[in-house]
Amino acid sequence: MKLGILLTIALLGWSPAARAVVVLSGSSNTSAPGGQPYFNNVGVVNGASGIYLGNRWVLSAAHVAGTLPAAATFGGINYSTVSGSYQRLHNPGGYTSLTDLALFRLTTDPLLPTVSIATSSPTMGADVMMIGRGRDQAASITYWDVTVNPGDANDVWTPVAAGGHDREGYQTLGSRTIRWGENDVATIGQVFNYTFNSETVDVFSFTTSYDLGAKIHEAQAVAGDSGGAVFVDNGGTWSLNGVMLTVLLYETQPDGNRTAVIGNETVMADLSVYRSEILSITAIPEPGSAVLCLFGVSVLLVIRRRGSALLHPGQNP
Repeated sequence: MKLGILLTIALLGWSPAARAVVVLSGSSNTSAPGGQPYFNNVGVVNGASGIYLGNRWVLSAAHVAGTLPAAATFGGINYSTVSGSYQRLHNPGGYTSLTDLALFRLTTDPLLPTVSIATSSPTMGADVMMIGRGRDQAASITYWDVTVNPGDANDVWTPVAAGGHDREGYQTLGSRTIRWGENDVATIGQVFNYTFNSETVDVFSFTTSYDLGAKIHEAQAVAGDSGGAVFVDNGGTWSLNGVMLTVLLYETQPDGNRTAVIGNETVMADLSVYRSEILSITAIPEPGSAVLCLFGVSVLLVIRRRGSALLHPGQNP
């Protein structure tokens, strides 16, 4: 049985995300860990996630933002948006013109720090911190026996007691909370192609894999984490490397992207590809030369992978 292709449609035109970022350790992870300055820069956009960049600009998934949200929430405060400020981001030539990322501006400043956007792709195996407002995970892990039906996508998943099971992971609740979790980069230089709201887009991406025992706070995106942030710590200087967009699931995985099963993958937009356009629109300051030297030069390998489940609010039980 292999990772399947699934596009889920939900409340706002369709769907979504790890325990808001599902975290294997079971820790609450609802406040910034030591040394992470940007935890509060992740807020709520249309029920899912968005990232405050600076200069009153917010970045989110286009499939989350829709057109122009009436408001975005940071620290429990609603901030209205500037009419006409909504802008989609673009791919390099040879791919779909638009990608699944969008910017819009707030009418007032939430007084949060300006983030540093990565100048290059993360390296294979790099540690990342994922922050999003996904569905809260259930308190207990679930085990499944999976009966494989060869030649079709109708595998049968049956909850069982621990021992002799085929798959394990977490189901989620209807509530959502902004949390952080950790993972490491599994693949880089990929181009994912998927469709939402009848629009097909390419996204330059990297991925993480949900692995048992890999990290104390091992994380996987679930419904609602779309638009959430993926940060890399470069020796104490954090950079925003990615935006959570989609997940790769098993065939007939129960509740789709509302569960996090060991072996699932999270797909993130690689912001180093879109950095120049983001800076030209937002006019947020670039990091100084001391920060720039922390980043290595990466070669972008283009691999077109099709499918995945879009992370998005909705599908409430």
